[in-house]
Amino acid sequence: MARTKKRMVLRFPADTVNEPITYTLIKEYDVLINILNADITHGKEGNLLIEMIGSKENVGRAMDYLQDKQVEISPVVKTILFNESACIHCGACSSVCFPGALNMDPESRKLLFFPEKCVACELCIKACPLQLFQLNFGVN
Repeated sequence: MARTKKRMVLRFPADTVNEPITYTLIKEYDVLINILNADITHGKEGNLLIEMIGSKENVGRAMDYLQDKQVEISPVVKTILFNESACIHCGACSSVCFPGALNMDPESRKLLFFPEKCVACELCIKACPLQLFQLNFGVN
């Protein structure tokens, strides 16, 4: 049986944060869930970067289930471009970067960008006072 793999960011509304959604995906829809990163705030919202692996049919049914639960699904097919040379290393972007793609080096106090961790959630675009980030569309 052919298997498919999808990488995506799931954004959970506040009323679903305490539901066992990933358990249900695994148990009821027979898909493997690899959690790559999570940022869940009790009573507010949750962001989950996952890889979902399974048969095309099961992954499709699992995606339908997520939509029924009002979970926003964002495929990771975008990248963020960063104008590093103009950066003043204020750290505003790193404070909103839940996957850890933007970090402040504690020794040099400079911003470090790890594009392989970036999920293109676009929070850095909004946070940067100098607007040094831009969205780049591509194919995953």
